[in-house]
Amino acid sequence: MLNGIIELVRFAVITFVASVAANVMVSMVAYVWGRIIRAQGQETMMRGRLARYARIATGLSNRVEARKNTAAGAATHLFTAQREEKALKSRIRELEKSPHRFVRMIGAEQFPNKPYEFLVFNSSVSHQVKRGEKHPFYDNSWAQPCPVHVWARGPEEAKAEFERVYPKASGFKAVFAQALTGAAAPKDSEEGGGVETAGDAEMEPA
Repeated sequence: MLNGIIELVRFAVITFVASVAANVMVSMVAYVWGRIIRAQGQETMMRGRLARYARIATGLSNRVEARKNTAAGAATHLFTAQREEKALKSRIRELEKSPHRFVRMIGAEQFPNKPYEFLVFNSSVSHQVKRGEKHPFYDNSWAQPCPVHVWARGPEEAKAEFERVYPKASGFKAVFAQALTGAAAPKDSEEGGGVETAGDAEMEPA
């Protein structure tokens, strides 16, 4: 019985000593290997590589996030523009169906400007409508003469302003032009009355 206990204690001591010796050996090998790496200068190089990889990964992550934010902002602007375009087209259709005349305005409605009226159509839109097609840029109302009121100091300025907004190169043509009467002219409180225009005299179409 006593011999068995002694053998058991001896086995435990031997096992403990062997494990301690193994741990010490592993620690020494690791220490020596670390010293060798430091002596060869590889530790600094490896740390530099790891730091570069970390910077590259951070930069790529930031770029991905920035592009995500840019794409989200562009999508928001696009959806907003599409909603506004849809609302404007709906409003134009309502105005086209309205019994009241839809008049487009150019210039500032204030003294000393005077109103001039142009009846304008777009030849490209007219041809598209006749073929049963839709113009890619302008609505179908331009197929027929539409009134455009230009507020300017004189007929030459009115004609120049009209041609600037509705250029001939885009297919716009004025079939009739005239200065409006004093009833449509702006009122100036300091002058004490309406500003008379050239009456019903016709202008040369643009």
